[in-house]
Amino acid sequence: MDLHRSQKPYEFCPPKYAGWFQPVMHLLAAVLLRYQFNLRQVTVRGAEPLVRLAQGGQSVLVAPNHADHADPSLLVHAGRRHGLAFHFMAAREAFELSRFRRFVLQRSGAFSVDREGADLAAIRTAMNLLREGRHPLVIFPEGEIYHHHEELDRLNEGVATILLRAAEKLPEGRRSHVVPTAIRITHDASVAATFSPRLDALERSITWKPQRGLGAVERIYRLGGALVSIKEAEYLGASRPGPLVERIQELQGYLVDQVERGHGVPSGSGPIPARIKALRHLIRRELFTDPRSLTAERTGSLYDDLDRLFAAQQLYSYPGQYLRQHPTLDRIAETLFKLEEDVLGRGTYPAPRRAEIRFGKPVDVAAFLQSAQLEAKSGVRPMTELLRHRIEDLLNAPNSGWRSWVTALEAGRCPGR
Repeated sequence: MDLHRSQKPYEFCPPKYAGWFQPVMHLLAAVLLRYQFNLRQVTVRGAEPLVRLAQGGQSVLVAPNHADHADPSLLVHAGRRHGLAFHFMAAREAFELSRFRRFVLQRSGAFSVDREGADLAAIRTAMNLLREGRHPLVIFPEGEIYHHHEELDRLNEGVATILLRAAEKLPEGRRSHVVPTAIRITHDASVAATFSPRLDALERSITWKPQRGLGAVERIYRLGGALVSIKEAEYLGASRPGPLVERIQELQGYLVDQVERGHGVPSGSGPIPARIKALRHLIRRELFTDPRSLTAERTGSLYDDLDRLFAAQQLYSYPGQYLRQHPTLDRIAETLFKLEEDVLGRGTYPAPRRAEIRFGKPVDVAAFLQSAQLEAKSGVRPMTELLRHRIEDLLNAPNSGWRSWVTALEAGRCPGR
């Protein structure tokens, strides 16, 4: 699994939105969608209420699911179609790839956030942007990209916290809204022909002879079992028996427990991502508060702990039964991409894809709190749950264009080509 994660002191990157840069950004997004992400068709639905709110200068937060690296470019594309510009809260790692990347992101209205700690600068910036109401703000409440479009992951409550706190101090005449949004990407039927050669490359990477006599799903699970065995041998001393899902859960739990014990943190029972986030914050604070006071041995130990946590995060990103329960072309393609990212360092999009962006009905924040008799603080969890249900409903909408696309793929046809 890829262990490359930013291990530098964090420097907040504020938005430096420039209207003159919008045509350049639109061109870059179009190039990325076509040539990097192989997206040939994009459908946008339900944008009219969002456009009216934005044009009226209202406070708008857009909360989409986040299952693909193309998501920000897709939203830029949707904005171009409807005359909208967006601000984005984006992971710090995106800004640290290069100076050019940082320049583009900031002029496009994006700002960084350190997901491992309480990034007060990012929180203040997000609330100020919402209060100004100049452009809608996009925050992905899942936080990480897990590459499973049909299964929404746990939402971070920080998004609802920012939304509700910003809504408390709006200028007179302005109201706060959140727009649940679903992004769904499906694959052309021709992707099936790529499964075997891509699995060949993955199997050879662990010195296996390609298992071409097996179906793609069985090959994926055998490969997954072998990769987990390698990690078990690395961290536990030997591979373990048992069902793959249980082994994944046991190993990620062991890794997080081990780091917690090493830092004197009581073993937690909460969600794995939250425990990992808290530990990363603790470790990076020690690494960068006074690095000259650390011995080489201690520094090495802290980086080893970050590697353990990253391995646990990667294990968490494989839901286990996601592919077994419904092995569609899309689920196979998503799982293969993730394996390529983790094992080979880079995933591929070898077949055309199609995206649909569905903006949901805006939620009036004040009306929501009033109807439920809640205040900003007590409304965080209910708002988070509301967003989860609304996004899931949008993803599962029976009249969705991607439903007909999936049905056509399973029937061996490919509409819209």
